[in-house]
Formats: sequence, C-alpha cells, structure tokens
Amino acid sequence: MPSPQESGRQYELQVRTRLRTVYTTIPTTAQFGVGPDLTIPAVQPSNIGQSILVELKTTTGADFGQKAVTFNGSSWEPKYNPEELPEHAALYNYLFSTFDISNKIQSSWGLPNNNLNAQDLQILVETKQINKVLYYEKLYQQATGVRNVFPEVELSRGQRIIDSIISYYNSKGVYYIQIKGKGFYILGNDIKNLNQLLSVNIPKFQPNDARLILRGKPSDSGRTYRPVIAFKSSTISKSSVDLEDLSFIQSLYNKF
Repeated sequence: MPSPQESGRQYELQVRTRLRTVYTTIPTTAQFGVGPDLTIPAVQPSNIGQSILVELKTTTGADFGQKAVTFNGSSWEPKYNPEELPEHAALYNYLFSTFDISNKIQSSWGLPNNNLNAQDLQILVETKQINKVLYYEKLYQQATGVRNVFPEVELSRGQRIIDSIISYYNSKGVYYIQIKGKGFYILGNDIKNLNQLLSVNIPKFQPNDARLILRGKPSDSGRTYRPVIAFKSSTISKSSVDLEDLSFIQSLYNKF
C-alpha cells in the first residue's frame, strides 16, 4: 500500500493529467511544501495574469496542515523552518497558547519524566546529536521497552478548528480544495467569483467536524517518531462540481 505522501503525489499527477486534456500547460507547483498543490492559469483575455490555486487531498482523513513540535529545554513549541510563512507561525503560536499544548503534551505523554527529563533533552539539543529533531519515541522505547508510547491525543475540535484549517490555506493564497471522491470546494471565500462566472454552485468547505490532534509522526525510515500537531477533518457532503469532471474543466477553460 502506498504511503500517504505517495498517494498524494499520485492523485496530483492524476488531476494534472486530466487538466492537460483541456489546458496546453499546467504549471508545476509545490508538492508537500509551502505552495499550492495545483495552479490553474487563466486563459481568457479578461483574466490573464490570474490563476486558481488549489489544495488536493486524497481523503478528508488526511492531515490538513501539520506542525512538528520540539522541546526548548523547558517547554514544547512549534518547530519552524526558514520558509515558514509568518501567518502560519502566528496561527500555530495562537493554537499553542489557546489550547495550552505544551502542558497537554507533558500531561498526555508524560514528557519530560524521570526516564528522560528536561536536562537530558536539553543536552541533546545543545550537542545536536540528532540534528535538532528529537525523535522521542525511539528514546522512550529504549528507556521503557514500551511501544506506542505516543498515542493520538485530541486537543480541540469543532468550528474553531474548521476555521483554522481555512485560515491555514488562505494564508498561502489557496481558496479552493479538491478532495478525491468528494469534489471541488471553496475554502472561505470564492475569491475568483467562480460560482457567478461559471453559473455553478461550488459549495463551501464545511465538514461535519474537525479536530486538532497531537500524534507521533514516523520518520522516513519508519523506525522513529517525532511529535506533531495536525488538523483532521471529518466527512463532508459530496460537491456538485469536480476537477476530475472534464465538463467542469472545460467550463473553467472557457470562462476563466
């Protein structure tokens, strides 16, 4: 069975191939990075220079944005990289503060504790023994002999988390999402006015529920894990439009 990353790449290729049956060129965009999964360029003279940025998901069960968590010697905090958008940093700082995530990690997973205390972790950070990415589960398995010491923990759920998912993608300039088997949705606002332009009814992304969770993420080797927080969406009603539908693609081409 392919990994979630590989499934995502395959679906992106599938949608891109379908679009190319109508569009002569579909730009190559970021995969699992800070940019959109898909860029659909405008071809009509009145819209030249514009494009539709789309997030692609193979299922509503996929992560809708995730953030690695690291230990600074006294508390837990989001792990940022040089390409991090300021809006994303602000969002995750807000989540950590609002939902007291550092304390929940310590209370839910027993971190730090007597087997691996704050001083031990600080030494690992200072000596860069594991490249500043602390693979805690491997260390805990060695210390305790217990597997799955980082079970999934729900931090919050509800409309506030749905709104956070939308804010996360909007900060990347992405206002539309395609979900395999479900169709095409608006994230927040129909910024390109597609409903009026195409005379269709693209629904807004409004799942039945959404959760903010804490879980262990496997490394590329699959032998170690690190803590991450992630958004998870529940089921969503099927959309009336779909980027896998050639008639919808043709309508986009003819009118945008």
